[in-house]
Amino acid sequence: MSGRISASRASAVRAAQQAKAARDAERLRRERQVESALVDFYEQTGRAEQLRATARARAEKVLADAEAAALEPERRAREAVAALADLGEPRDQIAELTGLSLADVRAVLAEVAGAGKPSNGGGGTVAVAAVEPAPGSAVAGSGGGAGGEPVQG
Repeated sequence: MSGRISASRASAVRAAQQAKAARDAERLRRERQVESALVDFYEQTGRAEQLRATARARAEKVLADAEAAALEPERRAREAVAALADLGEPRDQIAELTGLSLADVRAVLAEVAGAGKPSNGGGGTVAVAAVEPAPGSAVAGSGGGAGGEPVQG
């Protein structure tokens, strides 16, 4: 009887080893799939970040180039505001005609007036944005009268 138990035991051990080997093979296959998915994830995440970094650098360069190119038109726009003041246009009318705030008109005129004097190193500039004239306002040179006395601001 002892031989029979041994054969039965050996058969059970073989069956257990086969079941465990099948389970281990399945676990190894799954772990390889997990590893492959993680490699894809990290590779593609890095690639996406690199694309964003490249695009960000390009965008920053485009913006820097645009800012540099905008300096001259902004300077001319400030001079045009000063020309309106020199023509006797009141500051409130200049603000209305240009779409700038009265505070911006004052700042532009102060900056232009200060540009003729030696600089004290303060390089603050007032950006003059391109704006549409206010609806119903006269556009300089259109023949629309700009009645009113010059206003000190």
